[in-house]
Amino acid sequence: MFHHILQTIATIQQESVSADAAPSPQYLIDIVTLIRPPRLTAHKSAVAEQRVRKLLDVLSTEPDLAKALRTYLESLLHHAYHLSLYAESGVQSQHGLFSEASQKLTYLFLPPVRNADTLRGLVNMVFHDNSDYEWLNAIPEAHLVELVQHLGLQRLEGSPDLEFGTYGKMLNAILVLSHKLAAMGMESDVIVRLPELRGNRHGSIVTNGLPFLEQNQELVRFVERISATNTFPERRTSHDAEHALVMLSQCEDAIASIRRQRSTLGTSLSLTYQMERIVQHIQRLRTLIHLSLQPHEQDTTSLPQAIVRFWREVVEAENTHHSLGKHFAQNTALVAFQIAENAAKTGEHYITTTRKELRAFFTSSMGGGFIVAFLVMFKLWISQAHLPPFGEALLFSLNYGLGFIAIHLLGFKLATKQPAMTASTIAESLDVRRKSALTGEISLQNLVRTIARISRSQLASFAGNVLLALPVGCALAGLYFLLVGSPMAVAPKAHKMIAELHPLLSLSLIHAGIAGIFLFLSGLISGYYDNSVVFNAIPERIRQHPVLRRILTPPQLECFAAYIERNLGALAGNFFLGCMLGTISNVGFIFGLPLDIRHITFAAGSFALAGVSLIAHGEILSVGVICWTLVGIVGIGAMNFLVSFSLALFVAMRSRNINLRQGAELLALLARYFRSNTREFFVAPRQTLGEEIDAKPHKH
Repeated sequence: MFHHILQTIATIQQESVSADAAPSPQYLIDIVTLIRPPRLTAHKSAVAEQRVRKLLDVLSTEPDLAKALRTYLESLLHHAYHLSLYAESGVQSQHGLFSEASQKLTYLFLPPVRNADTLRGLVNMVFHDNSDYEWLNAIPEAHLVELVQHLGLQRLEGSPDLEFGTYGKMLNAILVLSHKLAAMGMESDVIVRLPELRGNRHGSIVTNGLPFLEQNQELVRFVERISATNTFPERRTSHDAEHALVMLSQCEDAIASIRRQRSTLGTSLSLTYQMERIVQHIQRLRTLIHLSLQPHEQDTTSLPQAIVRFWREVVEAENTHHSLGKHFAQNTALVAFQIAENAAKTGEHYITTTRKELRAFFTSSMGGGFIVAFLVMFKLWISQAHLPPFGEALLFSLNYGLGFIAIHLLGFKLATKQPAMTASTIAESLDVRRKSALTGEISLQNLVRTIARISRSQLASFAGNVLLALPVGCALAGLYFLLVGSPMAVAPKAHKMIAELHPLLSLSLIHAGIAGIFLFLSGLISGYYDNSVVFNAIPERIRQHPVLRRILTPPQLECFAAYIERNLGALAGNFFLGCMLGTISNVGFIFGLPLDIRHITFAAGSFALAGVSLIAHGEILSVGVICWTLVGIVGIGAMNFLVSFSLALFVAMRSRNINLRQGAELLALLARYFRSNTREFFVAPRQTLGEEIDAKPHKH
């Protein structure tokens, strides 16, 4: 069949089809169709490899057919528009993360037009099956390199139309990408974060060595020299290309510098997305520059290898271009990185290192339990008022939100909040101090130690909250009965409060998981506002506010600005957490869903109020009810912790591109560390632990 198609191509060439007319891509489609393994084939890679080998045998034994195929491919390339493939395929668009997702969603219902006049459209027509990249990547690279060499496609310098042919179109794409990179590097969000520009008061940008502009100047000279000489330059003689590659490396250094300054200058999702686009443009420019340079005479395979790798990359990008799943999979790490970095100022306050810190954490958690007992009482009064859903949700939210803010202002701690606030700290524990830019080593050892510290801090907050919420709740219910003469909760309400805590006969564990999600989200909200304070220069804007400068004295204004800078994230996170916890039950009522929340500290306070109220009604709780309720409270705490911490851990690991295999290694390492250092998960050492876990570094 290959022989028949190639003979047809040779016949067409012999009939001298007009050079001004683009040849039909159908023959190339037919060739790829013959190579493509059937969908239900068990060993697709072996089938594809065998068929490529058969094509190579035909081309090696029939040089005239190989020449005809090469002429046919050159004609296809000559008549096609190349720029969109080189400059856009596999590169994030400028539309943004969510706009791009919306566009891909529309393509699911109405696919875009495949235009054979463009090289990108031609690739989509030839490799039209979305799984083509899988078998193409499975074919040994040596076979595809041999195919390129048989067709002579690497000999671009032999083209009689160097400036305007395929090679010239590649040079045009280099210029377009270079100009785009320069424009992105000159965006205000990027410029103000480059230290060399912030210190440049008198010099020009160019003389100050901004790499985004200098790479453009070098590449313009590179292309102009090729156009003037009409020659295919060698790597060792192309100084402009070498200088441009150096400038591209400096562009990457500038992006790394911006990322290092995120804790002091802040960041945003749009800026993070833009930096990712810059990195992709740099990588594509490197690829095209490499393809445009002639290798040394002794190196006969480097250029064909580069061609094969580039086309594999392009086919995979086009096959998955309209995939929503691939889009979100690629950008999950981007969003997770942004989330993890946002919580930089809050995470370290929720992890204890020494016994002194653990004792202080336990004491502050007792204060949190004391406040929560009052919040439970207020919530009970609101629920017994039987207000309309909106009014009840509003008062529940204010009760939770203002109570959490009071806990923060008094320096107390609420159990289960710390896992949600530690995504940044977990992420930082993955960054080895000796991390190599080439190997991308990840410190799973540091992560295990961080998990141990979070675990003991969490247990301390559990104990502190519950040990005070229970007795204070009992005291409040008893005092109310003595002063008012009636129980705080009516009997049906008290029975319901206790029944809702049963671990098996109620949805308490599921509701605890919902609370864990909200606790995690509150950590993200806190991180968002912490980052927003820095990114939007809120403290400085407060200091310069004309009305505040008239109302407050300079020391008062400075104190207020500094307080907002340190606490806005925590205040916002606590308030929004209260809103989420206060409204979810009413949302469930509106939609007819059994939605609610359970939190270990509130559960302990509710049990205390309900138990004392039933005693006031003359009822005595059985030992079984008490035991099951206590088990339910412990289970609620465990679910609160596991859900919120698992989400924080997932975000941290995703932000560092840790895969499932490394996740399994983490679990094994954690189990081994728990067996050998069990005490550290419950009690802090007398001083900071400095030893490294005996384990090899892991790689991305």
